[in-house]
Amino acid sequence: MRKLLLTICILATFLSLQAGAGAVYETGGVTKQILANGVTLLIHPEEGSRVAAIQVFIRTGAADETPANAGIGQLLAGSILAGTTTHSNIKLARLVSGVGGNIHSIWQWNYLEVHAVTLPSFCEEAISLIADSIKNSRLDSVAIEYSRSSILKQIKEQEEDPFNKAYTAIRGALHNGGIYGRSYLGSPSALQAISRNQIADFYERNFSADRIVISVVGDVDPASVERQVGISFGSMPRFRTHAQPTQPKYTPREISIESTTPASYVMVGYPAPGLDGPDYAPMCVANVLLGGNKSSLLFTELRERQGIGYQVGSLYPALRWASHLVAYVGLDAGRCTPQTVKSVKETILRKVEELRSGAFTDADLMRAKGYLIGRHALSHERTRDRAFALGWAEAIGLGYQSDFLYADRVRAVTREDVLRAAKKYLKDPSTITLLGRERTNN
Repeated sequence: MRKLLLTICILATFLSLQAGAGAVYETGGVTKQILANGVTLLIHPEEGSRVAAIQVFIRTGAADETPANAGIGQLLAGSILAGTTTHSNIKLARLVSGVGGNIHSIWQWNYLEVHAVTLPSFCEEAISLIADSIKNSRLDSVAIEYSRSSILKQIKEQEEDPFNKAYTAIRGALHNGGIYGRSYLGSPSALQAISRNQIADFYERNFSADRIVISVVGDVDPASVERQVGISFGSMPRFRTHAQPTQPKYTPREISIESTTPASYVMVGYPAPGLDGPDYAPMCVANVLLGGNKSSLLFTELRERQGIGYQVGSLYPALRWASHLVAYVGLDAGRCTPQTVKSVKETILRKVEELRSGAFTDADLMRAKGYLIGRHALSHERTRDRAFALGWAEAIGLGYQSDFLYADRVRAVTREDVLRAAKKYLKDPSTITLLGRERTNN
């Protein structure tokens, strides 16, 4: 999730108009337009900004993959910008350079993202180039093979990283085969078998106009941007083929795995609500209280009092349909005895119970909320960050207004809210113990 506090006044009601292209709304300085084919456009003019940031989210993700083609979205993201039916990859690169910017694509669990940063005067040209890449990608075979090699290398690096190895294992236990239980990088065996024709079919089936969210932030003329988006994206077809993942049944598990790394990890995890649930903000606060910063229950106990663990914390990722809270402690494999592992696991479970019983002060609560609000503010420092946050909130299904309302929602969290959420979700844990090997001198 780097950034400058963005203060916006949120109106209580939306001003809605019917225009020839679709519905238009204005809220807090942001203009939202929905084209007739379903493409959503968000514009936030910022007078004096030296750059313009363009974010395009295509709401296709792991829910559209299957175990047999897991990783196909990564291959698509890695090849979509490598030339179009009208421009070769070299010509496209020259055109992008000609507007003084850059274009990149990224695949995540819930979306494929294409983003660009350019000068405000080149914004419309950049939008045209992005639209051409999204609508008319050649899916170059050389780019696909390069992408395949790069992704397989990333997977190998993650498997060799002890934290990622342990986290992948506990995430798999918590989501029990669901989309968040597998790596968004994909399966090595599936990746090696996926053909260009399969990628092309996936591309054609999932790039529907009503899955597109575009956000533009910078010193731009909204009317000009709206006109260009209408020209560039208005003819895109609409398929309405949205995938909704099923939530698998959760069963607590205890898993022990071995690693050749000199680090060991103990992780304790719990299923937790996704972004759109009423308990999301209370769980964000609960996560900070448990292990989210250096004044947390876990850090204070393990690092300051016991002097155990070179890495101590907890994480609660912002996922759409369901998430998880994981507490973790990294240990030196050479000092990681069975008794140490047992003691660390018991300490984590005890601190979770203390959180559930309200063993935190009002000052702790205020500090945790201040930490979240400050981190959120800093995550909006760059123009591109603000464009990302605006489009991401809309694409993920929360509505772009939720980004502006986040601080207010965190401020409104009470002690009772945290206790209720902690008691509801922080029970029936799964645990992972990754045992590394002591480094030996040859």
